[in-house]
Amino acid sequence: MNKDFIDQLSYEQFYKESQGLDNITEAKPFNRMIAHSKNFFLISGYGAFTPGYLILITKEFIPSYALVNDKDLDELNFIIRLLKENIDESYDRKSIIFEHGMCSCIGGLDRAHLHIMSIHKSSNEKSLKDAIDKTLFDRKAGIKHIEFNGYKLENIHDINHFMEDSKNKKNVDFKVIGNILKFEDIRDLEEQKWPKNTLPHVNKGGHYVFFRSDYINSSFLTIHNFQTQFGRQVVFENECKLNKSFIEMIESRKKNNEFLELWKWQNQKFEKNIIETVNFMKKSLKKFETKYEKEFEKFKFEVI
Repeated sequence: MNKDFIDQLSYEQFYKESQGLDNITEAKPFNRMIAHSKNFFLISGYGAFTPGYLILITKEFIPSYALVNDKDLDELNFIIRLLKENIDESYDRKSIIFEHGMCSCIGGLDRAHLHIMSIHKSSNEKSLKDAIDKTLFDRKAGIKHIEFNGYKLENIHDINHFMEDSKNKKNVDFKVIGNILKFEDIRDLEEQKWPKNTLPHVNKGGHYVFFRSDYINSSFLTIHNFQTQFGRQVVFENECKLNKSFIEMIESRKKNNEFLELWKWQNQKFEKNIIETVNFMKKSLKKFETKYEKEFEKFKFEVI
């Protein structure tokens, strides 16, 4: 491996800098690890605009959960169930899980990682579906390009200019190639069979987006290309629709830049939430040691 390469999701580095820390007071690149098992480890993620934001990462360097060994799926499913139960009980919120499979994310997050985010407790099938449709529209998902004056415009800002800013302009002759996708259009694969049913597509070099809520009709698994952080944007839009205090917090952070996209983890760490998540999760997960004693032992699940 190139000596200049930095594995942003290195298990060894996270374990080295996180073990023995009962509490953290600042969020550093590698001090955010909470727990680990035979094949996975758990951290609190950057861009924690909701409390309890977790990322479950494979110890083995693989680019997608589609490539997780079949024998390790019971371990994976147990950890997901444990984390969702903990969020639901400890935060009085619901939770979402999602993955951008085979996605080379900005910042070097090429190792397979699954997002677990808390969502407002009043979230329901409709609010999540509406958030998905809004995110699809904002990204102009399904639009290939704009044809104008002999030019082919593919940049999202150019597409937005013609499709939104030009609504009230007369005499603008342009052609939209493609149609904006809706939720019903992005259920290519059976979401309940994730991750193994994505393997044939992954083996051909393709990628996918997996998004699971508590409701079948606001969950999906698709091979459409939405670029990165689609799931984060959906959660953000859902929270904006339901949580007044969240909206006020976002507005205050955008005072100096109204165009700042706070669902992008690169734009805001939300460090306070990260610190509180790490410290709280280390305590709350230990409460399940008795209830799930057999599973903790079988999968060597340990809070560090």
